[in-house]
Amino acid sequence: MKKLLQWKYLFLTLAALALAAALSALPGMRGETWAEPEKTPNLWGESLSETPEPTPEPDWAPEPLEGVQQARTESLYETAVSIDPRAAKVYGKLRLQYVNTSPDVLYTITLRLHANDVAPGCFVPGTVAVNGERVYYTLSGENGSILTVPLPLEIAPGESAELYLGFTIAVPQTGSRFGVNEAGLMLGNFLPVAAVYENGAWRTDPYTAEGDAFYSETADYRVAVTFPKTHTLAYTGSLMEQTENYYENTCYIAAPRVRDFALALIPEGETATVQSKEGRTAVHGVAATKNAAQFSAETAAYALDFFSRKIGLYPYTELFVAPFDQTGGMEYPGLVMISSRYLRSSYREMGELVTMHEVAHQWFYAVVGSDQINAPWLDESLVEFLGFRCYAERNGEAAAERLWNERFEEYGTMERTTRLDASLYEFADGEYFMTVYAHGAALYRALWEELGDEAFFGALRIYFDANSFKNATAAELIAAFEEATGRDISAWFAERMAADYRFVNPA
Repeated sequence: MKKLLQWKYLFLTLAALALAAALSALPGMRGETWAEPEKTPNLWGESLSETPEPTPEPDWAPEPLEGVQQARTESLYETAVSIDPRAAKVYGKLRLQYVNTSPDVLYTITLRLHANDVAPGCFVPGTVAVNGERVYYTLSGENGSILTVPLPLEIAPGESAELYLGFTIAVPQTGSRFGVNEAGLMLGNFLPVAAVYENGAWRTDPYTAEGDAFYSETADYRVAVTFPKTHTLAYTGSLMEQTENYYENTCYIAAPRVRDFALALIPEGETATVQSKEGRTAVHGVAATKNAAQFSAETAAYALDFFSRKIGLYPYTELFVAPFDQTGGMEYPGLVMISSRYLRSSYREMGELVTMHEVAHQWFYAVVGSDQINAPWLDESLVEFLGFRCYAERNGEAAAERLWNERFEEYGTMERTTRLDASLYEFADGEYFMTVYAHGAALYRALWEELGDEAFFGALRIYFDANSFKNATAAELIAAFEEATGRDISAWFAERMAADYRFVNPA
């Protein structure tokens, strides 16, 4: 909290200077891979000659230790982007202070350009510099989505390097989490993000459109976003300050300890806000109509309070729900996207369930991360079941049972050929939803029925507390259930992972 408040007065003091430094003189795109020799720009201005007055701390804030400079333990992304929805273009500059948290000396930094996974070549890198020195870079991968930057000086464990990158994005026309569609302009996974370094190598897994082929560590973000006043912005993080001129707004956003950063721009969007009862989070629904915005805000706020009570307090101060054209929903820290059709009155039951599912991802994916590529069941199966528990509390067990049967009836007795704990690449066409969603939710339903509500959610509280802001594994999940129940439950899970195990629909 203290760090977030410190960022607030930094934003307030440097707002005008930051925008000028970040968005002026964007480099031309000539296909060069040789960076300009100038000193790496500081997006937020030069050092202050005088220390500004800090924002008053709340009574419960701890006193800072005098004379102690805290070393950065997580990477920091400082970004300024200007968005032109009419041309579907994003112009940006990024400064990444990358902290080497591995035990190895690093000689390169690898970034994932997931925008190019959706539309190869839409993300065009410009100037690249490291610690103020011009550097070469390489683009690799099937879609040019892996950017590797050799370092002028290696990074020892615990040390950091500053990487600067200018870029332009031509946002594709897609009904997706990244793209322009009838609902608006969706910018999920649009910013470069450092690949995960583990077991002595950078993770550069191929992209797949089915599932969520994303894997990242938490980091701090400071983002300045300039966009037309004709649009409503939904975002990851907390708004620190907003400036405007006749045509545009510029929002200064701080997002501490998040796994990714996403934006959504909704043309002429209506907004409704509901304050959570369990914490300090403002839940914003953004949609084409006021009624749809109110529905999404109320549903998401109910889910946020439910999971805060049952699992652990939500750590962020804002949560947005925005519509998009893809079927189902998509999760990002502090921002979930819901199919626009689920906001219509004829689809409200499923819209409520999907919203609860995506809000559950704020606990399992956003705060407690996992390898969504090699073990998608760890978050996806769990939050599918949790969505139904939230729906049951709000609407009753009978209503939840009817919706369960509607969603899973055809999958309840189907025979599958892939293990539940398989990677994204192992699922054949149509098998991913049946296995990870239907059979995965059935696994957790069976466990909940066997253990009871108190023990089941007690295990999730242990799992959440032990692994917040980390990437957890199946072993850590099972260990939490064993700690909560006092029994060896590993064999129970192992039996149900098998490809030939059949979950019978209780209906």
